[in-house]
Amino acid sequence: MSASSDKDWVAEMFSALRDCGEDISIVFGQADAHAPTEAEVSWHELPHDQYDGVSGLAALLAQQGLSAAALPVLREGRPSFLRRARGVLSVLRYLGIRRQKWTVEYDWERPRVLLPPGERVAWSLFDVEQTAAMLQAAKTAGVTVNSYLLAHLDAAVRGTWVPPDAGRRWMLPVNLRGAVVRPAESPPHMSFLTVDVSDTPTAKVVQTQIDGYLRKGQHWGMWALLQLGRLLGEEGMRKDIRKRERLGHGATGMFSNLGVWNVAGGGSWVFCPAITRVYPIGAGCITVNGRMALTLQLHDALDGSLDKARTTLDAWVQSCLTTAAAHGVKPAVADPPHESNFATA
Repeated sequence: MSASSDKDWVAEMFSALRDCGEDISIVFGQADAHAPTEAEVSWHELPHDQYDGVSGLAALLAQQGLSAAALPVLREGRPSFLRRARGVLSVLRYLGIRRQKWTVEYDWERPRVLLPPGERVAWSLFDVEQTAAMLQAAKTAGVTVNSYLLAHLDAAVRGTWVPPDAGRRWMLPVNLRGAVVRPAESPPHMSFLTVDVSDTPTAKVVQTQIDGYLRKGQHWGMWALLQLGRLLGEEGMRKDIRKRERLGHGATGMFSNLGVWNVAGGGSWVFCPAITRVYPIGAGCITVNGRMALTLQLHDALDGSLDKARTTLDAWVQSCLTTAAAHGVKPAVADPPHESNFATA
């Protein structure tokens, strides 16, 4: 067996991004159980070629002698060959070059300035009542939490970073644990959904799109594409990344939700996915011990400061809470959280 066949090509994709000048750190922050949104957090960064969001948080909890009941898994299990083939067909249209329109001058040549997480990641931590209200708002609207949050995130970005009449493309990681075999628990067990939106989509519209992508097995088609590194080789992967950057290929951003975690003594956590020039807006969500946290960071190519990230995050937060209030949603702490239609990584 060759060394190439032994290589973890999913992890190698992130290593290649690092070699091309990107910061591939997944960001986590821990706060006291009763911390308000303005409290300081203890920050942690983990490399994406060694962890995904789920395994990263599990590792950080383990370092403190803590653990969640079980890591989330993909409920559908491993698909048939036919379903995987259909998934591949569904993602072929994403192989071409896509140029995102921005309201600011996008600088592809600007190098990353690796600031500490507290100086680049904006975050907001909801209390238990606010969290319950948003979960109930999604349930009342007949959508998942992911669709509810993504629709409001898109609204915060549209017109601010992207022209109102321009399309947006959001990358959503999908956790494949329980359905794929990996060399160990920590390396990335993830694929993606590619969600294209235009105009002002409602959460219901976003929900319909995501359901369609899942039915087509888009996440399995993306998983197959992630294996193409074995055909390109290590240097070929890096050449392809640099070529796409030269051609201006890009999406709007990445939205990742690590789901609901109950960790006795674990306090509250925030989480933000890694960003690159190709997906320069990174937005994260996690709910730990009944408190949801949202985060947002901007790539240097957008010339996005922490203040600009905070402004965008505030717009996202207010949009979520205002919609919940407009629907007359009252906090229902005792109600179980509404499940997402897929677990992201």
